[in-house]
Amino acid sequence: MNVSAHRAYSLLKELAYVRVSCSEEERRAAQRLLEEAQSAGAEAHIEDFTVKCGKVTHQKLVVTEPFVKEFEVTGYERSASTPEGGVDLPFYYAESVHPTHLLNVKGKAVLINGRLRKKDYEKLLKAGAAAILTFSGSTVDRHSESDCDIRKLREALTDDLGDCVALNMRADAAAEIVRRGAKTVHLEVQNENYDGVSCNVCAVIPGTKYPDEVISFGAHFDSVHFSTGVYDNMSGSVIIMELLRYFSVHKPQRTMQFNWYGSEEQGLLGSKAWVAAHKDELDKHVLMINIDVAAPTLGQNVAPVLATEAAVGYVDALMREAGVACETKLDIYSSDCIPFADNGVPAVNLCRFGAPGAGYIHDRRDNLKSGYLDEKALDITLQQALFLAKRVDEARVFPIEKKICDEIKTKVDEYLFKKKDK
Repeated sequence: MNVSAHRAYSLLKELAYVRVSCSEEERRAAQRLLEEAQSAGAEAHIEDFTVKCGKVTHQKLVVTEPFVKEFEVTGYERSASTPEGGVDLPFYYAESVHPTHLLNVKGKAVLINGRLRKKDYEKLLKAGAAAILTFSGSTVDRHSESDCDIRKLREALTDDLGDCVALNMRADAAAEIVRRGAKTVHLEVQNENYDGVSCNVCAVIPGTKYPDEVISFGAHFDSVHFSTGVYDNMSGSVIIMELLRYFSVHKPQRTMQFNWYGSEEQGLLGSKAWVAAHKDELDKHVLMINIDVAAPTLGQNVAPVLATEAAVGYVDALMREAGVACETKLDIYSSDCIPFADNGVPAVNLCRFGAPGAGYIHDRRDNLKSGYLDEKALDITLQQALFLAKRVDEARVFPIEKKICDEIKTKVDEYLFKKKDK
C-alpha cells in the first residue's frame, strides 16, 4: 500500500467546515478522524480535556464625542463585562504601545495596533487602561466578504494579570474613529465564562524492533471562527492520516504515536493537555514530527527544527536526497511541537506556506472555494513526511540526538511566557 494524496484530499473536502474549540463541529471532526484511524487498523481513542471558554452575549461601541456613531465590534471572549448599561470613557489611540503613549492611557478606552500581545496587555493594565480596543482585517475589506474577528483573552494573559474590558473592530472602523478625532466612547460588553470540553484523537502503531523508541506525529484539526481551516490545518491532519495508513500496513520498527490535536488555535491547548497527561511516557519519545499548513499551489516548503544544528543538517540532507526544495532551519514554530520541545523531545515541522496573494489563513478565505489549494501540492508535504518518517524509523541507531540546544530552549521559554529564575 502506498500513500495517496487523492484520498487525503478527499478526506479534507469532507471535513471542510468550521471547527472551533469545544464546538459540536470540532467533536464531529474528531469522531470522523477516529473512525478513519480505526478503519486503517490502528488502536485509536479520543482523550478529552477542559478548556476555559467564554461566550459574549452582548457588545456595543458608540463614539459619543465630537460625533455620534455606532461601530460593529466583537467582545473578547473571557474579557471583563461592563456594568449593566455600559461605561463612558475618554478615547485614546496608543498605536504600538510606546512608553510615550503609556503616559496617556490611564482611565481610557485605548486602541492599539495589531493583536493583543501579553507584554502589551501587561503594560496597558499597569498604566491603568480602563478598556482595550483592537482591530483586524484591512481598511479596504468589503464587509459583505469579510468578518469582524472574534478573539479571546487567553489564560496566558488573564491567569497572571487579570481580565479587562476588551473589544475588537474592523480596520476601517478604527481608521475612521481616529481620523475623525474621537474623544469619548460608550462601551458595553457582557460575557459568560464557562469550562468547555475539547479533545485529541490518539492512535498507536507498536514498533516491531525498537518498541521503546517512539516517533510522534502531530497535527491540529480545529479552526478559528469563520474559517473552514482546510489550509490551517486539516491539510496536516489528512497527511498524518495517510502516514498512519501506510505504517499500519508496513509495520514500523519503532513505535509510532499519531495525535490529532484539538484547540491548537486557543494556545496549543490540545498538545499541552496530551503532554501533561502522558509526561511519564515522554522519555521514550525520540522525535516529534508536526505538520501544520500544507497544500497551497503557489508556495514554499519550510522545515523549522526544534533540536540542534546537527539535526538541522540531517533533515536538510534528507530533503536534498529526496529532491525537495525546503528551507530547513533551527527555529521554533507556533504549533503543537512546542510542548514536546519544552519537555526535551526534538521536533521537526513540515510546512508549506502559501506565496503572497496565494495563501489565506485565520479568516473565511481559508476554504476550498478560494482555489489556492490542490492535491498535487498536498502531495509535496505528504511525500516529505513519508520520506523523513521511513528514514528515521529504519535507522539502526536513531539519527537525531535527543537534545534541545540552548537557543531553542530560550525561545520556547519565551514563547510559553516562562518566568526567569531570580
